[in-house]
Amino acid sequence: MPAFESFILTNDGSKITIKTSYFRIDNTEKVVYYKLPNSDIESKIKFKDFDYIHIGTNKFKTYKLNNSKEVNGYFVLSDTASKTLIFTTKPNEDEESSKVNYVFYILDLNNNIIDSLEFDNLKNAKSNNSRADIFSKIQFYFKDCEMLITRIESYDKLSAQNQNLDILDFFNSPVYIECIK
Repeated sequence: MPAFESFILTNDGSKITIKTSYFRIDNTEKVVYYKLPNSDIESKIKFKDFDYIHIGTNKFKTYKLNNSKEVNGYFVLSDTASKTLIFTTKPNEDEESSKVNYVFYILDLNNNIIDSLEFDNLKNAKSNNSRADIFSKIQFYFKDCEMLITRIESYDKLSAQNQNLDILDFFNSPVYIECIK
């Protein structure tokens, strides 16, 4: 799948080509806003109506985790033959706060959660310690995915000197890495 190709794969298998430069997610309303090439008109599609969206280097996919009836959207960071690494940010109750809540999940082939980690961007000891677990947890499950490990290592190298805040850029700039051999 070329990195420059941007499209929505709908649940009926059809493909909608979209502008790479325009893509907005509303997790509350469970919709994605996009524009068609050669158009400035904003369109939207509900989470329940598409399988995934490939936009530039990102893959955004909908899941019903652990056989839930609720459909939610997540950025896919990596796929292997047996596992998938996905993440999302969660809204903060206090709209005035600059706190960002993150959660990543490691899924099996049936979209069951094998493991997960919640963390945030605050500069306190508890937050720092939870961010410190990110690299080791991803490395444990995805050690055979060289490109993913190399990418996360580049964010983790000096992160401990900065309260493990640098690793957040791994999630703030998500890149989909396929590791299916």
